[in-house]
Amino acid sequence: MSSRKVSEVFTLRGEVIKLGSVLGQGGEGAVYELPAHPKHVAKVYHRSLAQERADKIRAMVKLKTEALESLTAWPLGLICSHEQKPIGLIVPKVVGRKDIHHLYSPKSRRSDFQRVDWRFLIRAAANTARAFAAVHSSGCVIGDVNHGGVLVAQDATVRLIDCDSFQVSHQGRKFLCEVGVETFTPPELQGKSFAGVLRSSNHDNFGLSVLAFLLLFMGRHPFAGRYAGQGDMPISKAIEEVRFPYGASAASVAMSRPPGTPSLAIVGPRVSQLFERAFSRQAVTSGRPSAHDWVTALAELESQLKQCNSNPSHWHHPSGACPWCPMEGATGVPLFSVIVAPNATISFDIIGFQRQVDAVQSPGPAPTIASVQIQASPDAVRLAGSEKKVNLLAGAAAAAFVFATFATGMPWLLVLAIVSYFGVRSMLSKADEVAKYQAAHAEAASTWHKAYENWLLKAGPGSFDDQKTRLAELRRQWDGLPARRASKLDVLKQNQRKAQLDRFLDNFEIADAKIDGIGPGRKQTLESYGVETALDVTQNKLYSVPGFGPKMTRQLLDWRRSIERRFVFDPKKGIDPRDISMIDQETVVESRRLQDALAKGLAELRQVHSQILATRQHMRPQMNQLREKFDQTHADKQAASS
Repeated sequence: MSSRKVSEVFTLRGEVIKLGSVLGQGGEGAVYELPAHPKHVAKVYHRSLAQERADKIRAMVKLKTEALESLTAWPLGLICSHEQKPIGLIVPKVVGRKDIHHLYSPKSRRSDFQRVDWRFLIRAAANTARAFAAVHSSGCVIGDVNHGGVLVAQDATVRLIDCDSFQVSHQGRKFLCEVGVETFTPPELQGKSFAGVLRSSNHDNFGLSVLAFLLLFMGRHPFAGRYAGQGDMPISKAIEEVRFPYGASAASVAMSRPPGTPSLAIVGPRVSQLFERAFSRQAVTSGRPSAHDWVTALAELESQLKQCNSNPSHWHHPSGACPWCPMEGATGVPLFSVIVAPNATISFDIIGFQRQVDAVQSPGPAPTIASVQIQASPDAVRLAGSEKKVNLLAGAAAAAFVFATFATGMPWLLVLAIVSYFGVRSMLSKADEVAKYQAAHAEAASTWHKAYENWLLKAGPGSFDDQKTRLAELRRQWDGLPARRASKLDVLKQNQRKAQLDRFLDNFEIADAKIDGIGPGRKQTLESYGVETALDVTQNKLYSVPGFGPKMTRQLLDWRRSIERRFVFDPKKGIDPRDISMIDQETVVESRRLQDALAKGLAELRQVHSQILATRQHMRPQMNQLREKFDQTHADKQAASS
């Protein structure tokens, strides 16, 4: 067959099939519409099929199952030239779907899959696993796993295409798949020729695990990470050496995950374990998680998710905080879209809300715990003046001996005067009893002052006033929403040229570009570090990507500049509606956060108010007792010490 367009082909029975317009064309052939069969297309090669290839298609037709028919673009039959030579095949027409790469890449997802959150990505991963399971159940192996072979619809359903490249087993014959993409190839096949290699479902399961990881981790390849050793560590080499940077043993293989990426824990323990198994050295011999394993685990993960309190477009595993908020904060790139209707208004009765806040009256200052007039205890009163009496008696005894000294002229009697003074004091002193009253008062005073500080803290209005201040700040933020939106729109107006240029550059994906020295593996590395389009190609971003030295950085920057030269600013174009929608989305998300915070704050204000009143009622008897004890010990101390 020549490469020119053909108008008709034939079935094996010689029936004519009219070809319609060309839907796509490549080096091997073209895909045609079939006017008489709108749900099917014809894949016509430029040259007649080799006998081996034709036999493979015949075998696949016989292997077709209902599951394969619904989950893949499985061949339906051979088509022939006028000379009855096989030149192609009939396959289902797959429409309304996008390459899975457009789903797991946050940037392309915003335009191609707008109503998508993490639940959708998990569901798409599970449906991809279902398609793999259907292929494996038929005894076939995909072999050349790559994101170009998986198409996803807006409902997260999946179809596998290019099925004629699969490895097929039928009636003892093996039709091999002798091609592959290194970033989806398992360690045991890295760097090897696929010629003559019999693939297994365990090889496919590695590629499936990579696809699942790319979907769940925002397009980050599981083997793209930072290498602490010498030299570069491209993805293919990291796979071959089993250096999984997200795994528990990452440090032992000198790897760490890229900056700004979440930990493996965000997918929960069960899915984390599947990734650990899939990307381990033992998986080469002991086996990786099967497609059925992934279907079950991913369905369980989706059922466990909770919605983020701050951003309604974020869903995450309940075992930890939302991982998407910090990622968006670090990059400034929304990971998921919240669909906002044009000119959407924020509906919230802030005046009525404020009336509810004002209706919660301040509890006022903590009630005073008044001192009470208390009489000193009889025992304390009996000690009144005791020390003075003892001192007088001791002094009198000593004076008698001093007088005797002068009367008799015997100086040694002075010694008896001193002994008698201290002896009498020792025998008659009540100092120990007075000291007990003083110690009791000191202890009661310490207890009272600590209790009173606690009373002022818990029964006072401090926590109520603080909560009112927080609500006032939230109200201020709410009132400022329109002004902040207007300010952002003004910035857009002032930067129309830059906005148009950024949008223009963002349309050119590195994955589709032909750049010398930048093959699929390096492109995957760039994507894992958030460099997806020409807009992302900056000196600062490329500096952090491992393996990209001055030469490749220069090539990428030259590629970006070549695209920039094609940009033409249109001052009449105005602000892009998508940019306005983004601002409206941010405003709605912020309003949702503020509404939740205001409602929660009002509930907490009421709770604080009730707690203060309850505290006063509960603590008052105890405070009165402590005050009474303090006053009693003070009166006893004063009486005993007088």
